[in-house]
Amino acid sequence: MPDNVLDLDVLNPKPRIVKIGGMEIDVSFIPVGITFDVDEIVQEMATFSVEELEKTGDQARRALELSVRLCSLFCSVKYPALDEAWFQGNASPGQIMSFSEVIKDTLTSSYQGVEEYSASQ
Repeated sequence: MPDNVLDLDVLNPKPRIVKIGGMEIDVSFIPVGITFDVDEIVQEMATFSVEELEKTGDQARRALELSVRLCSLFCSVKYPALDEAWFQGNASPGQIMSFSEVIKDTLTSSYQGVEEYSASQ
């Protein structure tokens, strides 16, 4: 490749697929159009302590609501039918929590990848 070509495709991560409701969803990257919204939800989720989440009640309910919102927001770009109502009616709490963890991991990896790439330039 010529020296004057900046290959941004090297920043594309390997596909990571989550299967839910018969759909296969690539969660390997957060689309730029929703990055800040995803980050905002993740930041709010980070304010809950493990002790609070292990209890039933308002904090656990809020964490689950945020997880549903995070999953539906992520899916809104390529899978708009998987909205909040879909997740509430078709996914278990375990599925929602697992999916939201993968999305949080993807966001963290994305930020790390940009930092590493920037440092190497």
